[in-house]
Amino acid sequence: MPCSHRRERTPSVDVDVIIPVFNGARFVEHAVASVQAQTVDVVRQIICVDDGSSDESRDVLERLASADPRLTVLAQETNLGVAAARNRAVRHGDAALVAFLDHDDEWLPDKLAAQLEALEQEPDLGYVVGQQQMVLDPGAVRPAWCLPEWLQTPQKGFLPSTLVVRRGCFEHVGPLEERFRAGGDDSDWFARARRLGVPFRHLDRVVMRRRIHGENLSNDRSGSRELLDLVRQHAANRKAQK
Repeated sequence: MPCSHRRERTPSVDVDVIIPVFNGARFVEHAVASVQAQTVDVVRQIICVDDGSSDESRDVLERLASADPRLTVLAQETNLGVAAARNRAVRHGDAALVAFLDHDDEWLPDKLAAQLEALEQEPDLGYVVGQQQMVLDPGAVRPAWCLPEWLQTPQKGFLPSTLVVRRGCFEHVGPLEERFRAGGDDSDWFARARRLGVPFRHLDRVVMRRRIHGENLSNDRSGSRELLDLVRQHAANRKAQK
């Protein structure tokens, strides 16, 4: 099913970049720098949501905002979860395209250029994703869920940090499910987009580096339970549709 606003001419539109932050003081400056280093000047806002951090994240964000007028800091006094933070930032923005970046990930410099080119070439596309390259943070121990070969070979990236989506398409699929507080909201969104038949393209190139540091949400056991519940839910939905 086609998304609304599907005939947008991507070179003439801007991008809102959404960065949810929770205790990300160590990493978020690198994430923001990777947005600022993009080879195309299309970023309207860099919307960072401090999701009740207990470290110096907000201070770091305020310092970055003082140096870049595009950067907006939204604060949540309590931790509401990554999905709630992303949704709030999306509501705050108004650019025709929305891109997401986790506070501990980094974009490659030509990430937006490549994805906007794809959206221009195929106006029916609702969103574009690309490959991820996992990188083990210096001094970190590889977690069990991260297979050794994943650190050597680029992987498919159906992840927020690889996603650029038309705002009309995001609204058509619906907001991220906020009951998935520690991850799984992205998998749920992509599954809903697939059920709706949203056209997309997966670029056969690395568009972001995913930092593995032992504190990723993927390590959170509650997030693992939420993801398992999500898999079961969508399996039941597919069975019911047959």
